[in-house]
Amino acid sequence: MNYKKEIKISLLVLFVTYSLVVLFGVNNIFISGDCVAVHGGIFSRCLGIALFPDKFQSISFFLFFLLPFLSLLFFTKEAVYLAWRKFVLWYFPTVALILLFSPASEGNGLMSIGVGGDRESLTFFFSGLFAIISLFLIIYKSIKLRGK
Repeated sequence: MNYKKEIKISLLVLFVTYSLVVLFGVNNIFISGDCVAVHGGIFSRCLGIALFPDKFQSISFFLFFLLPFLSLLFFTKEAVYLAWRKFVLWYFPTVALILLFSPASEGNGLMSIGVGGDRESLTFFFSGLFAIISLFLIIYKSIKLRGK
């Protein structure tokens, strides 16, 4: 399959998935009235909770970071996309297993670099790590393949 077509399909699937997550969050926060009751109606806080609902926080953070990189890869060469895809295909299952087996609440602390061992802290950490590695990989491969 053409890599640009693969990116378009992936973007569509991710956008629809993220939209469903956001709709779930909007439904729980704004329609049910929980935002006004819990947060005093502070719109920015309610919007953040709607964009990253508690039940789907891990998924929504990775989708949030994945969408811009897929959009960026649409304008790069195929070799850059293939290298990034190879990275994603081992990164996501590894992180999913780590998050699956991490405790839901703060425990002893899985990592010694200041990040707690609970699922929420690890989600923030691995999302940021994904963004940094992806950006580095895309820039590195693009520069390496510039003259070819």
